[in-house]
Amino acid sequence: MTVTLTVQPFRERARDILRLVGLAIRLAWRASPRLLIAILLLLVLQSLLPPVQLALSQAVLDRAALDLGLGGGRPSPAGPSALVTRLPLIAWIALAAIGVAVGQLVQPFVATFQSLVGDRLTAYVGEQLMVATNCWRGLSRFEDPRFADDLQRARGRAANGGLELVVLGAQVAGALLAAFTLTVLLFGLHPLVPPLLLLATLPQAFSQWEYQRRTGSHLYTQTAETRRLEYSRDAMLTPEPAKDVRLYELGPFFRGRYDTLFDQTAGALNRLRLQLMVPVALANALAATVAGAVYLYVVWQIAMGQRTLGDLVLYGGATTMLQGHLLNLGSHVGFLPLVFDFLPSLFRVLEAPPDLPAAANPRPAPRPIRAGIVCERVAFVYPGSREPALRDVSLHIRPGECIALVGQNGAGKTTLVKLLLRLYDPSAGRILLDGVDLREYDLDDLRREMGVIFQDFVRYELTAGENIGLGQPAAMRDRARLLDAARRSGADEVIRHLPNGLDTPLGREFGGRELSGGEWQKLALARAFVRDCQLLVLDEPTAALDITTEYQVYLRFRELTRGRSTVLISHRFSTVRMADRILYLANGRIQEEGAHAELLARDGDYARLYQLQAAQYREEGS
Repeated sequence: MTVTLTVQPFRERARDILRLVGLAIRLAWRASPRLLIAILLLLVLQSLLPPVQLALSQAVLDRAALDLGLGGGRPSPAGPSALVTRLPLIAWIALAAIGVAVGQLVQPFVATFQSLVGDRLTAYVGEQLMVATNCWRGLSRFEDPRFADDLQRARGRAANGGLELVVLGAQVAGALLAAFTLTVLLFGLHPLVPPLLLLATLPQAFSQWEYQRRTGSHLYTQTAETRRLEYSRDAMLTPEPAKDVRLYELGPFFRGRYDTLFDQTAGALNRLRLQLMVPVALANALAATVAGAVYLYVVWQIAMGQRTLGDLVLYGGATTMLQGHLLNLGSHVGFLPLVFDFLPSLFRVLEAPPDLPAAANPRPAPRPIRAGIVCERVAFVYPGSREPALRDVSLHIRPGECIALVGQNGAGKTTLVKLLLRLYDPSAGRILLDGVDLREYDLDDLRREMGVIFQDFVRYELTAGENIGLGQPAAMRDRARLLDAARRSGADEVIRHLPNGLDTPLGREFGGRELSGGEWQKLALARAFVRDCQLLVLDEPTAALDITTEYQVYLRFRELTRGRSTVLISHRFSTVRMADRILYLANGRIQEEGAHAELLARDGDYARLYQLQAAQYREEGS
């Protein structure tokens, strides 16, 4: 039993690592197979070149010594003396120069090909990430801090994990091949030299491995803190918070926060590096001492007439190279845990199942909607929260009916809207469309029947026409339809004052025309109206509009929503009184329901809040 418990985790870990290796190599292969093969061949060539270059250097020196009458000792047992005497010095110099030139020629090709594959892999992984995240049809993954960390790692370090594994694998194989060749070579000097070098270099390789492993693990565990660090930095560097930062003099606050977080992330990492530097330095000193001893041994043998001058180049260079390859092995192997730590985040994102379950036989959305939308005892708890945002909500939205959701902040209005749009599924209860659960419909087809403008609508840094057309991408080129949607939302006046009308780029980020908040909101309204949908959701649709424009919009409100079921969220009671029915929410429940006049007659919370707001308007007017 004990053996099973000990072996099983190792087997599982090995199986996971092999799976990650396969997936990572597959990613790199799909990104650029030809370049990947070229990199592997060049890396193998690079690993074979150093021993060849050493042998050629030895031949040059030995031939020069023979021509000058130097080093009269017996030929080195490791050197091919017959070849040395067969070719003239100029030929050996030419061959040695060619060997060096090939090494110099290969390196830029390896670096360039790695950059090309890295760029293609980054683009390919970025595309796969967009495909994967587009499969998340709801919001739960985007609001999960753990998945946010995975996305951060996937966009950063893990994106090149496949290439890193392939390159590291080739470098490890090349280093092993070169180390084996150099070991065989050094046996010719003395059988004890290779094992002594190996024993002296093992602490150095282990310290490098430990350095890479611990620093990599630290980077992985600090992902959340790194995101907070970047948030504090972006608060100082991005345009959205610029007004607040300057008006409230928030610069020192965010700088202080940045410095504190930097000390917790990069500062802690630097302290770890300094701590690990001591054993690395001691191990390096040990390896250098043994290498120096090998050099002295070769020099002593040359002085005794037992070696040629070329042997100093051959064995001295082989000693240095063997230590270098063993050191690289420790560094490369130590780097692998970092790659293996970050790669699972990438594959968790790429392989995450859809967050909203799809029906086995999805139904098309009904056209037209006949019975309307019914919520049956709906409750909802956000992931990671214990307190329900909605509790036992039941309601019926009839076809063509306009209902208003009213209540104080946190009452559950926007949460209910998210459930109606199936951005989440209820934690309890169900939502029916024409008597069928929303989960039974084809989600794409269902959402084609929905148009929405949220309070935090997006200001796209695109043209005015594209800002409207994104509500119905298929109608992007239908300028008449775009202009009609702009007229209905009141954005036609905004477009008339733009230098190139619908073709005017908007937003300052790319040098476009900036609009006021109210003008942006009119375009967002137009984006909702361009959509030929049966359910229209307007979350604070006129919050950024001035009183006159808001009044004009709502004078046409019945025209704008005619034939559509409409859900309206607003804190302005002058707006919601136009709805057929008003639902007053508090603590996640529907507390009051009815038309505006009915709710006033009941003299409940709705009436109290209405009177407070009306008194405020009267006071401001006077």
